[in-house]
Amino acid sequence: MAVDACARYDSDSIIAPLKPFFPHALQLIGQHMRRAQTDPDNRLRLAIYRHLLRTGRAPSVAEMAKGLSWPRSRVEAGLARLSQSHAFMTQENWEIWRAAPFSAVPTAFPVRVGRRSYWANCIWDALGIPAMLHKDAIIGASCGCCNFGMEVGVKRGRLGNASGIIHIAVPARDWYKDVGFT
Repeated sequence: MAVDACARYDSDSIIAPLKPFFPHALQLIGQHMRRAQTDPDNRLRLAIYRHLLRTGRAPSVAEMAKGLSWPRSRVEAGLARLSQSHAFMTQENWEIWRAAPFSAVPTAFPVRVGRRSYWANCIWDALGIPAMLHKDAIIGASCGCCNFGMEVGVKRGRLGNASGIIHIAVPARDWYKDVGFT
C-alpha cells in the first residue's frame, strides 16, 4: 500500500528529524577521509565532492581521470562501485548524474549557498545541502501541481519561512526504484 506522505513543514518537522543523522554522517565522512589515501573508491568519492564544492558542478570522467592520474577505465569501475550505494548515480556515458545530496544536472531544486549555486534532485536533498555544509541557504522550489514558486530559506540550521507543504508521493522504501521520478 502506497503512503502519501504530505506534511506541513516547519523547522522542527523537517530539520530536527535529520539532526540525529548529522553526527553519524560526519563520522562517516571523517572515516572516509582517513581511508582516502589508501582506498581508491574513497579517493574518487572525495575528488568528486571536492570538485563539486569548489566549482558548483560535478567533474567529468576526463577531469576525474586527470586529477587522480588514473585511466578512464579505472574511474568508470570506481563509479560503478560507488553507484551501488545509490548515493552516486551515473548516466549511460559514466558521467555523474547524482552525488547525494547534489545533482549534477539542472533540476527544479536550485540551492544557493552564499555566492555558490548547486542543484538537488528533490526537496529532501535540497535541505541536505545546507545541512551537510553547515551553511545558510536559499532553496528554490515550486509547487508540483501548479509550478508556483516557493522559496525556502535555511538559516543557522533552521527553516526561515516555515509555511507550506512538502509532498513526498513515493514511500521511502521505493525511492531508488526510479530516482528520476522520485
